[in-house]
Amino acid sequence: MQLIVAEKPAVARDLARVLGVRPSGEHCFEGAGRVITWCIGHLVELDEPAAYDPRWKAWRLDTLPMVPAEFRLRPSRHAAAQLRAVARLLADRRFRTVVNACDAGREGELIFRYLVQFAGRCPPVQRLWISSLTDEAIRKGFAALRPGAQLDPLADAARSRSEADWLVGMNATRAVTARGRAAGDTALYSIGRVQTPTLAMLVRREQAIRAFVPRPYWEVRGTFTASDGQRFTAGWRHGNVFRLASAALAEAIAGRDTAHGAAADPIGPRVERVRARTVREPPPLLFDLTALQRTANRRFGLSAARTLEIAQALYERRKIITYPRTDARHLSSDVGRELPALFAALAEIADYAAFARELIAHPPRPGRRIVDDAKVHDHHAIIPTGKPVRLDALDRDERRVFDLIARRFLAAFYPDAEFAVTEAWIRVGAPGAAPAPALRLPLGEPPGAPRSDAAERDDGSVPVLEALPPAPDRYLARGRVRRVAGWQAVAGIEARGADRRPAGPHGGDAGGTESDTGTEPAQPLPPLADGQPLDGAFATAARRTTPPRRHTEATLLAAMESAGKAIDDEALRLAMKDCGLGTPATRAAIIETLLTRDYAVRERQELAPTARGIALIDALPVASLTSPELTGAWEARLARIARGEESRAAFMADIARYVAELVDAVRGASPPAAPADRAATAPVGRWPRRRAADRAPAAGRIAGPAGRASPAGRASPAGRASPAGRASPAGRASPAGRASPAGRAAGAAPRRPPSSPAIDTLGCPRCRVGTLIAGSRGWGCARWREGCRFVVWFDTAGRRLTPAQLRDLIVRGKTRKARFRSERGAEIDGRLVLDPAADGGARLEPA
Repeated sequence: MQLIVAEKPAVARDLARVLGVRPSGEHCFEGAGRVITWCIGHLVELDEPAAYDPRWKAWRLDTLPMVPAEFRLRPSRHAAAQLRAVARLLADRRFRTVVNACDAGREGELIFRYLVQFAGRCPPVQRLWISSLTDEAIRKGFAALRPGAQLDPLADAARSRSEADWLVGMNATRAVTARGRAAGDTALYSIGRVQTPTLAMLVRREQAIRAFVPRPYWEVRGTFTASDGQRFTAGWRHGNVFRLASAALAEAIAGRDTAHGAAADPIGPRVERVRARTVREPPPLLFDLTALQRTANRRFGLSAARTLEIAQALYERRKIITYPRTDARHLSSDVGRELPALFAALAEIADYAAFARELIAHPPRPGRRIVDDAKVHDHHAIIPTGKPVRLDALDRDERRVFDLIARRFLAAFYPDAEFAVTEAWIRVGAPGAAPAPALRLPLGEPPGAPRSDAAERDDGSVPVLEALPPAPDRYLARGRVRRVAGWQAVAGIEARGADRRPAGPHGGDAGGTESDTGTEPAQPLPPLADGQPLDGAFATAARRTTPPRRHTEATLLAAMESAGKAIDDEALRLAMKDCGLGTPATRAAIIETLLTRDYAVRERQELAPTARGIALIDALPVASLTSPELTGAWEARLARIARGEESRAAFMADIARYVAELVDAVRGASPPAAPADRAATAPVGRWPRRRAADRAPAAGRIAGPAGRASPAGRASPAGRASPAGRASPAGRASPAGRASPAGRAAGAAPRRPPSSPAIDTLGCPRCRVGTLIAGSRGWGCARWREGCRFVVWFDTAGRRLTPAQLRDLIVRGKTRKARFRSERGAEIDGRLVLDPAADGGARLEPA
């Protein structure tokens, strides 16, 4: 007999359907020679310090470092009953094998391995490893189960990550907090191996913004007209300098050029050199999770956590995309053989039919930019599964994210976009030194001009010319026109949008700074020839240097991916992915942790550190705690452990040594400077405003109390939102300005609805860590402070839910058949089916 352990109840139901097992039972499904059970996230977790040594219960510097000889496990509080049931099944001698069907990745492996370690006994293990939850993928996966031992290196990496986070987080948090308390600061300084370097990047950017001093400068612009009347603009340049220190300098240049602005003037504007070339822009790589989150944030303002939530729903519930928590941007060769079927499936969707049919008519031969087994480890890039899709059945955000994935997938097989790029240098005034041969001139350097007359300033700002240069003056014009749309037609990039070049790192997110290079805006240029006379008009423009922009989630994810290095090139970023902060699966949670712990806030689309966050980073005595490079190096070692290329023991020994060194450093350092109470949690700038897109309820969702749709986790069961725009199951403000789970001040015991039994044994199916508690209008997750937005309304689908129905919904994944009210108001027989990503935590299905 075979035991199958899934990670979530919903996945267990999918497996049961495909394997012919009747999906009924409180803790497992049984039939056809198989028993299918499930975890609810982590059923066990690393124990608290006091479990190892009573001295570690108190937060004292003299008892640190805490380095257990062997880590122990304890039951997670959110699903004690399910843990007991699964442990009994693992000890049941009826089973000859057990299939680990948890999510196919590092965290899924850890969930299963910790469970087996806690249970103490387990039959021989086989591993189900699939990248989608379609029926066909499940059948293929069970036909090709892998020996569990093959995943031992991945399990070693997972344990190492978990234990390293415990060691660094527990010791650093206690050390810095205890050091502060000795100086009278009562704050708790939460420090994490990945969380703190990420916060440091926000703080350093904020400090650069505060330290920035705007500097005035002036430019000279020329508007030139050809004999046929076509106009274009160009910017004055002297070598690589385009900024002038004073208005007088700019006016002197504009004045002397205006005096010779006519085409008939012998020393008037002349085209000195034209250089044209064709530039090919290849399609972007396929999405991994981080790239998807960045794109969704830039395009739609979706947070990284929200994008992951949507992608999980498209994977688990809709089954229309492959496994989203991947770090690969390529496909494996076996997926490459399925491409015709995937094109055919997308050809049935009107939005993509024309593009997919072109690929069917002219089958592509994908190169290693798309299909490369060497660059696919756990899972391939995120692509559609080929399952039939009704776009009108998706809510707005689901449709947006699926559209990004489908178009990126199709675009990958289309030709490069092609652009005609032209640079023209226009000379005004008496000719100077003879230009060097054209072929030896790099693009962007004017003929006969010196490299620069101004040295870079000591403060790092770009050169500014402070003396009037001799004539002639030269102006640079750049033209960029798309000639072949290629993949951009699939991506929906219009020609005008395609002509705009990125202004800063990571696709124009960094904004203008003192290091601007003065790149001329692209424009269509008329036909120009060397020596061609032009009419010119000249004007000055006053400018000021601008500070760097705050991080958005898109730019912060990019910085996390490359360990803080500003890298534009996709291929280079991909080569560094092992060295990033966290993994694609954890980066969204890290950002949310900074927000919920009041170390950062959202201000519209920007992320800003709070005063407390800045104080923490400023006071940390160990620079490596804030080092993206060190944490990135650790992540690279974890990746090598997962590939069997490095020893887990060596890594953990280095972590233990590091922890001892950082505790010693904290002992001898000054405590954190505690900010004033008001500043401790206040944002540096304005409080974030909610986007209209987040406020608008999506169609087709279960109505909450008072008949209003409740966007998942944003409105509270009491119908109020917390100041941070997050959900709380009861909606009343706590002293910290956030809503408390039970509608009382923080620390008060939660209220329960009349005749409601204790529900704290029910685990939250959304975060898979917290337990459920009752508020005044619904049941919500006790981890609402940590950002979990799961809630089930007492009044759902026209019916007052009972605690027994809630238990069925959470444990069995659905309620028993009952009378409900549909969205149209009609009474129907149906069931509520658990859907953690849906509003109200469930969706109504007719019986």
